[in-house]
Amino acid sequence: MTRDQAFSLAKVFGAKPQNWVTKQTDYLVVGLIETALGEEPITKKLLTGTPTISERDFLDWCQARLAQWSRNLGG
Repeated sequence: MTRDQAFSLAKVFGAKPQNWVTKQTDYLVVGLIETALGEEPITKKLLTGTPTISERDFLDWCQARLAQWSRNLGG
């Protein structure tokens, strides 16, 4: 998933995606980080202490939000 796709999906489900990490950031979605062979896939953003979730966990959250909306519409 591209960053633009993730941002669009997050907005649809009520999140407020940003390109930066602040003290108000709840989660940092961490996708696949491609690196040269032998390099550590670390960025300064990962060292901020902000909780991280995987791209899979993000998609699970989206699915849960969709299920919640579906239940609310049905009943």
